[in-house]
Amino acid sequence: MSESAEPHGASMLASFATFIAYLPEPCALVDATGHLAAVNPAWSDMFFETGLGQPLTEAVALLFAWEPVHLQQILVELNHIQADELHRVSFDAALAEPPDRWINATLAKIDHGFCLWQLSEVTRWQMVEAATHQLLEQFRDAIESISDGFALYDQEERLVFCNRRYREIYPLCADLLRQGRSFPEILRVSLERGQFMLASDTVEAFFAHQYAHFREGHSGEYQLSDGRWIRAVNHQTDDGATVSIRTDITEQRLASALREQTAAQEATIMAQSTLLAELSTPLLRISARTLVLPLIGAIDGARANRVVEHLLNAVEEQQASLVILDITGVPVVDTYVAGLMIQCARAIRLLGARMVLTGIRPDVAETLVTLGIDLGEIVTRASLQDGVRYALREG
Repeated sequence: MSESAEPHGASMLASFATFIAYLPEPCALVDATGHLAAVNPAWSDMFFETGLGQPLTEAVALLFAWEPVHLQQILVELNHIQADELHRVSFDAALAEPPDRWINATLAKIDHGFCLWQLSEVTRWQMVEAATHQLLEQFRDAIESISDGFALYDQEERLVFCNRRYREIYPLCADLLRQGRSFPEILRVSLERGQFMLASDTVEAFFAHQYAHFREGHSGEYQLSDGRWIRAVNHQTDDGATVSIRTDITEQRLASALREQTAAQEATIMAQSTLLAELSTPLLRISARTLVLPLIGAIDGARANRVVEHLLNAVEEQQASLVILDITGVPVVDTYVAGLMIQCARAIRLLGARMVLTGIRPDVAETLVTLGIDLGEIVTRASLQDGVRYALREG
């Protein structure tokens, strides 16, 4: 360097140093040799070790906290700017000195080989970004933990995010569920791959139906090709995005089908029971005012109640005046059956009719005497034929 150039360089440095002294942001000057030649008061306030007089690369390594890989990348760029291959370099970094603070650094070429190095503190923005990132990670973790499939599509119907469960529900098109893919494209390819259970002639109708539900924020249910049933819920947000929730409802559908089947079986059993009840209490009309009820088989409590109810309803509806109750087919006559006969006779009398009891075998008669059953208020006949003759004569 010539003697005239040295005073000129010193003069330029003094001028630049005076200039940066008035700047509110921390600033430093890097001379043509790549050394920190001057710093302003704001720079001195920020750093205990200012790096003044040190080579630029050493000052950068000293003043900021670095991961080795990131430091090497910045040093390469700084070498380029010193070689006039770059005119501007920017980076974000944390200060090496406590407390934790973040800055944005910009180095720019100025006149006569000098570089102006200016810093702006961005600690608050870094904290906001870190908090936002943490919140986003918590949101992702929460979405991944739910049992339903979740997906978010933007205003242009492009996938922004979906959780693992959403991909598991659609295994034949899981590879399509990537950020940026549109819902119509995903739905179309899913149909081509046979993800849904439907007839071939309904493919276009299914596409149009599901796409309309997505765009209009409706819900619905459909079956996948592997037999699972899915409930699809679409909800439009205030900014025009769409949240899609997918729930596997296969177990609920099976349970519902089982309940319907059980209800149908119960209805069938009830109808059969009613038929059997009617068959177990057969009423025969032998004249305008005479009914015959032949009992066959054992009599239990439930059947006894049916007999009484059925008989009384028939007497009232058909306005019968005489009822023949035949017990020829009852194998055992005990206190319960005897009580039934007395109950029937009294109830029929209250309706204005009479009862004739037939089919009393010798062993039955002996049982009734042994039990002390008084049939004095009931007309009795040995056989059903005798009872019919009596009814026809009385009628």
